[in-house]
Amino acid sequence: MSNAGGQPFEAIWNGLSLAAWLVDATTLQILQANDAAGQLVGRRSADMRGMLVLELAATPEDQIFWSQSGADIAAGIHSHSWVRNLRSGALVPVDRRVIAIDAPASPHATQCLLVTMQDRSEQEASRLELEALLSELRATLDSSVDGVLTCDLQGHLRAFNQRLAQIWQLPHELLLKRDDAAIWAYMQSQALDSEFFRARLAAIAHEPACETADVLRLRNGTIVEQRSRPQLVQGRPAGRVYAYRDITAQHMAEADLRLAARVFESSLDAIFIADKHGVITRINAACAQLLGASAEHAVGQPVTSLFASAQRQSDLLPEVHRAWLHQGHWGGELPLRRGDGLHCSVHLSWVALRDDDGGTQQSIGFMRDLTQQLAAKQRIEELAYSDTLTGLPNGRLLSKRVGAAIEASRASGDGFAILFLDLDRFKIVNDSLGHAFGDRVLKLVSERLLHCLRQSDMLCRLGGDEFVIYLHGADTEVAEAVARRMIDEMQSPFVLDGMAFSIQCSIGLSMFPQDGDSLDELIKQADTAMYQVKERGRGSYGFYRPQMNANLLSRMKMEHAMRQALGQGHMTVHFQPQVDMNAGTIVGVEALARWTDPELGVVSPGVFIPLAEESGFIVTLGAWVMEQAIKEAAYWHDRGTSLLMSVNVSALEFRQVGFVERVATLLSRYGLPAQQLELELTESVLLHDAKEMEQVLAALTGMGLRLAIDDFGTGYSSLAYLKKLAIHRLKIDRTFVCGLPADEGDCAIVQAVVSMGRALGIEVVAEGVETQAQRQLLQDMGCEHYQGYLCAPALPAAELRSRAAEFSKLPAKPKRPVVRPVCRSRATKH
Repeated sequence: MSNAGGQPFEAIWNGLSLAAWLVDATTLQILQANDAAGQLVGRRSADMRGMLVLELAATPEDQIFWSQSGADIAAGIHSHSWVRNLRSGALVPVDRRVIAIDAPASPHATQCLLVTMQDRSEQEASRLELEALLSELRATLDSSVDGVLTCDLQGHLRAFNQRLAQIWQLPHELLLKRDDAAIWAYMQSQALDSEFFRARLAAIAHEPACETADVLRLRNGTIVEQRSRPQLVQGRPAGRVYAYRDITAQHMAEADLRLAARVFESSLDAIFIADKHGVITRINAACAQLLGASAEHAVGQPVTSLFASAQRQSDLLPEVHRAWLHQGHWGGELPLRRGDGLHCSVHLSWVALRDDDGGTQQSIGFMRDLTQQLAAKQRIEELAYSDTLTGLPNGRLLSKRVGAAIEASRASGDGFAILFLDLDRFKIVNDSLGHAFGDRVLKLVSERLLHCLRQSDMLCRLGGDEFVIYLHGADTEVAEAVARRMIDEMQSPFVLDGMAFSIQCSIGLSMFPQDGDSLDELIKQADTAMYQVKERGRGSYGFYRPQMNANLLSRMKMEHAMRQALGQGHMTVHFQPQVDMNAGTIVGVEALARWTDPELGVVSPGVFIPLAEESGFIVTLGAWVMEQAIKEAAYWHDRGTSLLMSVNVSALEFRQVGFVERVATLLSRYGLPAQQLELELTESVLLHDAKEMEQVLAALTGMGLRLAIDDFGTGYSSLAYLKKLAIHRLKIDRTFVCGLPADEGDCAIVQAVVSMGRALGIEVVAEGVETQAQRQLLQDMGCEHYQGYLCAPALPAAELRSRAAEFSKLPAKPKRPVVRPVCRSRATKH
């Protein structure tokens, strides 16, 4: 380009942010293009010299413009258009100007055209985004269950949704034309009390900041609730939003209830009304008379609290719900708790009141006093030598029988066997379902064990869930056969009150005379053998061996080594990643204790965690793991990664005084936000001192901590705590996951847990996922997260940090096969 200014003009020309071309007005050839033009169309500016400007025309409008006469082109144009990027082929939205100027670039051209274009890509994207947002907002408004209408302060309509037109039955012609006055007039005409409707609208218009609620009856019989709120702009009323809800069904139900209330109060039967959760909301005079002094506390209490038996209270609701499902009502005899401290028998008829969708809305119960119809029954005094619960011989009778056998053996030389039987984890049954339920289970167990014995043998309940069996004249073969038969018999499911459950036992055996010459000694040796069976995993039997006492010494030494391990640096904390099932990204880790002893080597968590729990050392160990986990989570937080840290908390540790304060202190010390810490609790934590535990959980969640239920489904607890407590996640135990996808029972259990979690809005994590097939099935079921060897084992902190980039996005399948056992015991998780 030749010009008087030379180089400065060239710099100014190429320094323009606008894409610019100089075009010969006669030939329409490009004389000059600046650098911005080259960037816009994807072509070097020098290469565009001599091109016809028509090559830049990407729209029919541009083609027509450049095809006009020279005078029309010289008149110029300013419009939005499109230009094609010759490198990428994409169309770029531009603001285009064409103006005629004197020709500075060619001695032959008398006039040039200056063509400039401004890239409008960002503005066009913003416009499209705004249009999409408006469409989405409109769709949302039309999806509302309420009729919604907005207007300005003068009553001019701005918008209303389809639901409003349905409720008010607006004619089609009113929907096609914009006539605000006609719509308001039509709505007023449809109100049964049109003057009231008009007066309310006028009153609302005089108080633009007020919120109102009214009930309107329409001429078509519909009852509508009208609510209005001011529409605020920068804190000032700029209009009003009206919401209309059809409450016809609700209003009719209330009328029916008023009629029922009159019948309710005048009935001679004792009647109570309960809500859908089984909580009493009202009692009539006859019911108050039957309850006596306790009537004043009845309202607000569960219906089950009226009845004397704790076991019956826990069983009643599930039984009632099953009857409601099949018959619509439940009936039966129950012991009623009266205010005078006495009990009376009543016949209860309990009926469910359904809503339109078939759900239980309320329930009503009718009680009839059976005191006059039932004769009082005296409990028979228990025999001096029998167990009052099961009716089995007690320890006194067993001692007498064994003493006679020992005396007889001196003459005959015959021996016998003593079996010590303990029910495994029976405490969970008592804690979760109550001691009354547990007592009934013990009776069933007694019946089964008796079937395994001869008449010459004796089954004795020593106390609690411990039984002692005397096998008359038995040698080791007979004793082993009986023990195996008892183990097999106990493996069959128990069914009580319609609920199926399993109880297993551990059995220790001692033989007379080789293992002892008195009952006390024989029981002690059998107890030692039973203890060893439990150490090996429970659910089996074993004979006493003299070296077993030496094993107790070994156990004592291990406990001592464990207590020294923390101070000597032999304990470490590893972290197992938890993976988002759909995204494949690491969302958190679980902190797990690991112990490598100089003499004992690597000690399995399945060995030292139960030992720590039994010895009480779990409190110290848990506090140390908690601090290490929070410290590691703080490390990630300080580097901008919100890593959810899950820490197991034992029941004993959780019940320690000052637990909440200690957690708060650690969070404050390391600067970790509370929402990045998740405490994993077993179901048993929620069963002891429920009220106190609820307060502790409320304090923790109030701080912002997350709560998870670990090994969900392996306990016997009620699911009520899922409704009452702020539980964030359920962890499916690996014992259910390892059977996937082949085991139908495991599939059903896992699907039930996932479905329940989704229904309650609780996340679900699957533990012990080892194969792609397991992960895929869990994902299909709707499980959100998983952890296990498919992703990674528990890693030391240094390795977790070094593999952080690798974990940012996991592949759909493992990089290499991992050979692991199909199932692991629950204890290996810790």
